Amino acid sequence: MGDSTRTIAGPIGGVSASGPSRVAEWLLGQTIDQRYRVDSLLGEGGMGLVYRVTHTRLNKPLAMKVLRQENTRDPEVLARFRREAESASNIGNQHIIDISDFGELTDGSTYFVMECLDGLDLIEAIDSVDRMPEERALRIAIQICRALGAAHDAGITHRDLKPENIFLIHRDDVEDFVKVLDFGIAKVGHGPNRLTRAGEVLGTPHYMSPEQCEGEGVDHRTDIYALGVLLYEMVTGHVPHDADTMMGILTKHMYEEPIPLRVRVPHISKELETLVMRCLEKQPERRYQTMHEVLSDLDLIEAGLQPVGPDTWTIPPTRPPRPWRRGASSVYVGGLALALLMLVATIAVGALRKPEAMETQTLQAGPAPDATDLRATQPAPLLPPPMLSPLIGEDASRGPDGAQALASTPDAGAAQAKQTRRKPVRRKPRRRPKPAPERDRSILDPWN
Repeated sequence: MGDSTRTIAGPIGGVSASGPSRVAEWLLGQTIDQRYRVDSLLGEGGMGLVYRVTHTRLNKPLAMKVLRQENTRDPEVLARFRREAESASNIGNQHIIDISDFGELTDGSTYFVMECLDGLDLIEAIDSVDRMPEERALRIAIQICRALGAAHDAGITHRDLKPENIFLIHRDDVEDFVKVLDFGIAKVGHGPNRLTRAGEVLGTPHYMSPEQCEGEGVDHRTDIYALGVLLYEMVTGHVPHDADTMMGILTKHMYEEPIPLRVRVPHISKELETLVMRCLEKQPERRYQTMHEVLSDLDLIEAGLQPVGPDTWTIPPTRPPRPWRRGASSVYVGGLALALLMLVATIAVGALRKPEAMETQTLQAGPAPDATDLRATQPAPLLPPPMLSPLIGEDASRGPDGAQALASTPDAGAAQAKQTRRKPVRRKPRRRPKPAPERDRSILDPWN
């Protein structure tokens, strides 16, 4: 594959820039178990080292992954290392790295032997083209689905799917033949219940599912989420969520929706965008439920047909949205509703008291000049809203002369009594001006 091709046998974090360490040098040139000659160091990772070896009897190049001696004393790391060999060898799919042997070195270190791959990983393939054409991304994703579908059928969840663990090789005249690597933190359905501490977060932040970010229990649907991230990155050149810190990335996975693919790259098909966004659902219940569902729709999109979609389109979420689950509670919502109800009651009481207050102010302004003009000096009555009319006992349809019209009817007394009973507010009696004293006209009229 040109200058970009490199030899690798698993995720090792890249070859050490300072060259082979002293720990690795002692194995160079040695023959392990009388059949594996150690030729060179391919790279070093956190858990171990990877060597290129030759099977002396078959003259076949292979790769050997050796667990660091200090990690051998940690039962959890040792169990995880052995699980990687067990998981990959039990699946038996052509798109999963083939592990053929397992053993121990003379110093007590553990190793396993696997096929040696010549090619490049997915992150290098993406970087070399900025973003992939949709057709190429579909071919790669279909092969990943086949590999993980076989793993899930065997009860194994990868839990660390990322571009560095997807290796592309040339095989049988097929370009971009996929090999899935590193089942080191895989979850085996029939194995021990837990190999990690409670609440421990395992995985690579950019490719972790929301439930994985929270440290909750995960199942095969966490691999479906990671596949959605890989597809998103292949066709756009960006990961769905990015931040300056690990916690920032995890928070976005849990609470923020990714930018739609066609916003970044307009020519991406609507069908592929829908599939990817469905894989990236926050709640596992709303994603595709199996890799076989994803594979079926990918095949349809590649053939130019309409995808069917997952079987969960009509299933309601089984839990509330995550921001509410960690934020506002039912007590908060209830208190907010009570405060709103009190505000409405205060406004209603104010509307009831406003006509009485205006009438009191009018009467306190002084006696009217003439009893016949008293009605002319009073302001127009303030009519309440129709919804409050039953509360204050006034008919909003009556005008200023409504009281006199009521008194002139034959049943004026009964109607007036009924109107009085409907008024909950007791009004003060209206003060009448005192009549003027009788004047002696003889004093005022000297001609009389």
